[in-house]
Amino acid sequence: MSEGHVGPPPDAPEPEHAAEPLAPPPGYPPAPGYPPPDDPAPPGYAPPVAPAPTRRNARTIVIAAIVVLVVVVAAAGYAGAGYAFSASRLASAHSTYNTVISHQNTITDEFNAFDAKLSATNPTTVTSADLKSSRTTYDQLVSQAQAALPTIASDDASLAAAQSGLSDNSWLTVLNRSNLDHASAKIDHERSALASAKTLTADLVQLGTFYLSLYDGLIDVDTLDTKATAKDFTGAAAAVVALKTDIGKALLLSSAPGLPPEMKQFLTDFQSFAVDFAKLLNDATTGNSTAAQADLKVIEAEATKLQGYDFDKISTAIKSFYQTLIDAFNSEVVKANSL
Repeated sequence: MSEGHVGPPPDAPEPEHAAEPLAPPPGYPPAPGYPPPDDPAPPGYAPPVAPAPTRRNARTIVIAAIVVLVVVVAAAGYAGAGYAFSASRLASAHSTYNTVISHQNTITDEFNAFDAKLSATNPTTVTSADLKSSRTTYDQLVSQAQAALPTIASDDASLAAAQSGLSDNSWLTVLNRSNLDHASAKIDHERSALASAKTLTADLVQLGTFYLSLYDGLIDVDTLDTKATAKDFTGAAAAVVALKTDIGKALLLSSAPGLPPEMKQFLTDFQSFAVDFAKLLNDATTGNSTAAQADLKVIEAEATKLQGYDFDKISTAIKSFYQTLIDAFNSEVVKANSL
């Protein structure tokens, strides 16, 4: 064997690839020749799996859409329920208001006719027919006013209930609140008108009752004059008794609202006339002519005094008092109608 280059024989076969070293178990350092991992996991844990962003974003969008849909449906339901509820309350309030107005028109007509019923004519100078006609007029006034009082009270209660209904479930009627407030303001003015009407009507009952007694007394005087002229002393005596009774009632009612002090003074003088006329009849029927002549002079003087009262002034004072109440009533009616 000759000396020379030591190595594999020529044309020797290439050696097969050597097997790659096995990866070390987790937690052990890598073996020589084994490349370390780019992002080693913590000991005992597998590396985290990346989330699927596309799937999560799609689910978020779907949930948001559902929430928006629920909100829209809820808002639509709230608006619809609120409108229906407020519409029913408005319809009820309008119906009640219209009913009250129909009653109020009758009362308004009575108030407007008040001037005609309160005559400025001196009641001591009118005819028998005028006295009876005036008494009938005041009788009607009292009847109408008495009938109106319970209607006014009932109408006010109805309006109060309707107005209260306009504020029911206010959380549900926010979207229609302006219309509800408008109706409530209208009812406010109408209730103020009814308050004025109640005061005015109650006062008219007292005033009318006073005038009934006054005209009864004036009719008694007319009867007394007729009986005395006919020398029917029994009939005249009965008329004097009735006169004193009726004038006494009128005096008790002379504090009725709106009556000026002059009316009470007139009745006081009227009562003195009745007493002195009774004395005249007594002296005349007993044959005491001297006393009767003296009584007659007193009666004539008292009759002249009664006829001297300024009934134009008295009537003007009464009308002024009641016109203030009528104006307050009409003012609230106009305000209600303007809304």
